[in-house]
Amino acid sequence: MRVTLIQMDSTKTRKENEEKALKFMKEAVNEHTDIICLSESFVYWGEQYEQRRCTLDDIKKYQNFAKENNVNIVLGSVNLIDENSDKTTNTCFVINRGGNIIHRYDKKYMYKVNRDNLIVDETMRTIPRRNK
Repeated sequence: MRVTLIQMDSTKTRKENEEKALKFMKEAVNEHTDIICLSESFVYWGEQYEQRRCTLDDIKKYQNFAKENNVNIVLGSVNLIDENSDKTTNTCFVINRGGNIIHRYDKKYMYKVNRDNLIVDETMRTIPRRNK
């Protein structure tokens, strides 16, 4: 079994990051990788908050890639917009070779970042999800 970890450095736009991720993923497939693991917030680390946020529709391109290339993918994490509110969760998806999301993990203990230090904010809650 061959596992490839793709460590991303954020660029100026989300589109550039997605293109870079797909390029690295294609290279990994060409090396006969079984599992591709992308880094946390691989889509976008930039300053424009709205570019960081993803929907389930945004994940479909990675599901299609997995299916078309017969590879398993772990999306390190994305800032996913909750379907029931405007809140964002830090969510990791595991996608199998068939393009199906087989596991989803929403980070349970979110935090706020203070300029001087990191403060845990236990008031922010995520909703546990179960795949149907």
